Amino acid sequence: MKPKPTLVAADALLAFAEEILVAVGVPRTDAAIASDCLLAANLSGIDSHGIVRLAHYVRRLENGTIQTRPTISFQQTAPSMGIVDGGDGLGHVVTYHACTHAMALAKESGSGIVSVCNSSHFGMTGFYIQRLVAEGYIGWIMTATDAFLIPFASRKPFFGTNPIAIGFPTGGAGTHHRFPVILDMATTSIPYGKIAIAQTEGQLIPDHWGFDVHGNPTTDPHAIAGLHPIAGPKGSGLAMVIDIFCSVLSGMPWGPHVNAMYGELDKPRKLGHFCAAFDVSRLMPLETFKQRLGEMLDEFGQLPPAEGFERVYYPGQVEGLRREQRRAEGIPIDPGLYDELRELGSRFNVSLQVSP
Repeated sequence: MKPKPTLVAADALLAFAEEILVAVGVPRTDAAIASDCLLAANLSGIDSHGIVRLAHYVRRLENGTIQTRPTISFQQTAPSMGIVDGGDGLGHVVTYHACTHAMALAKESGSGIVSVCNSSHFGMTGFYIQRLVAEGYIGWIMTATDAFLIPFASRKPFFGTNPIAIGFPTGGAGTHHRFPVILDMATTSIPYGKIAIAQTEGQLIPDHWGFDVHGNPTTDPHAIAGLHPIAGPKGSGLAMVIDIFCSVLSGMPWGPHVNAMYGELDKPRKLGHFCAAFDVSRLMPLETFKQRLGEMLDEFGQLPPAEGFERVYYPGQVEGLRREQRRAEGIPIDPGLYDELRELGSRFNVSLQVSP
C-alpha cells in the first residue's frame, strides 16, 4: 500500500519555500514571488511544478547557474512591444517582471507583447495568467524548455515540453463564475514534472508515457529520454511554433541546444519566454465581456456528461476548485518529497510545519 502523504498548510509551505530561498541569498521580494508561484502550482493540483522543484532551484542558485540577484532589464522597442533580459535569474521573478511590463504596454496601447531572454525555469505557466486576468487582461504565456518532446514520426527528442497558457477574466470572487478560464497545457502527453515526482518517490511510470535513449518504451522514470507529443503531428507542430516564439525570436537556444534542466547543472539555462497581455476594454467593456463569457460558461456547464464523468468542466475550473479544497484541508506532500524538504530545511535551519 502506498504511504499516505503528509498534509502541510498552504501558508506554512509558502513560508518554508520563501525562507529557504532567502537563506540561499535571494532577496525577500524575489523569494516571495518564486514561492508564490510554487504554492500556486501545489494549490492547483499541479504538483509537478510546485515545491518538488525547490531543491533543484537551490542547487542552481548555489552553483551560480541561476543568479540570486540578477540584473533584470527592460527595453521598449515599440508602443506595444518590448524585451526583458532576465540576467539568468529565477524564471519566476523574470517572468513576473515581464508580465508587469506587458500590462503597462497594454494599458497604454491596448496590447503588450514582451519577449524574454536569459531566463530560467519559471514554474507553472498558469500562475502568470492568474495575475493577468485578475487585472482584467487576456493573457498569453509560453516558454521553451530543453528537448524532451519526440516529434511526430521521429524516435529522438527535439523540442521541449513547451507549455502554453491562455486565460480570460471572468466574474471573479463572489460570483457564479469565480474561476477564470485558463487553458494551461504542455505540448507533450504529460509534463516532465510527473517524471520528476516518480523519480523522487521511487515509482514506476506507465510504459506509454515515452521512450528511453534507444527509442523503446520504459517504465523506469530515470531511463526516460523523451515524451510523446499531444495529438501526434498537431502537438508536434505546436511545440515548434512555441519554440519559434520563445527561442528563435528571443535569440535564445532552441530545442536540442537548450541547457538540460537536470542534466547540465554547470551552465545557465538561457531560456526564452513569450508574454502578451490584451486590454479587453479596447474591444468591448470589460463587464460586458465577463457577462457574455459567463453566459457561454453557463451553457457549456449544462452539457450532459459522458459515462463515467460527473460533469463537464471548463479549463481552469478543476484547478480553481482544488485551490479552495487544498487551502482548507492542506497540501499533500508525498513521503519522498517530504523527506527531501526536511533535509533541505535542516541545512538552512528552516522548519516545515505540518497541518494539525
